[in-house]
Amino acid sequence: MAIDRHQAADAIILAKLKIERSPKWPVVEKAFLAKNPKCVVCGEGQQLNVHHMFPFHYVVLCGRPDLELDPRNLMTLCTREDEQHHVLLGHLDDYESYNPEVRGFVQTYKGQSNQQIRNNAAWEKAQGGKPKHLDQMSQQEKDDFKTMLDGNLPPDPAIVAEANQARKSA
Repeated sequence: MAIDRHQAADAIILAKLKIERSPKWPVVEKAFLAKNPKCVVCGEGQQLNVHHMFPFHYVVLCGRPDLELDPRNLMTLCTREDEQHHVLLGHLDDYESYNPEVRGFVQTYKGQSNQQIRNNAAWEKAQGGKPKHLDQMSQQEKDDFKTMLDGNLPPDPAIVAEANQARKSA
């Protein structure tokens, strides 16, 4: 059986940062996939993953755990072996980082193969300049990240309450 890169990344994050997904995540993930059942890049309807545009470990440890469960921070990407849009476009080939321009990349690279994407100068530049891993960020960088999140995705009180309750009961 092939190793699931996403599950392996969760294990690394747990070991490094001592953080797990919210107990509410499986319910949110299932509901999101029901409403968004295809990869936004290629239209694949199988081998899918709900991608956090701002990764769950970043948002939780930077003070916005609600964004792990917030649909505004989610998109469906495929995990097919031959495409792997989740890691390729969502994480720029590094599950411990993310692609801050993922929405634009989804539109730019529709219909292109992995090799075409990897050979594109804009992808190469983004991959080379991807955000630091959370454990390599200074406190100021984490504070700046939270400020950016607050400006781009203001807290939704209902989701904040749900996220806080789920983490307290875990």
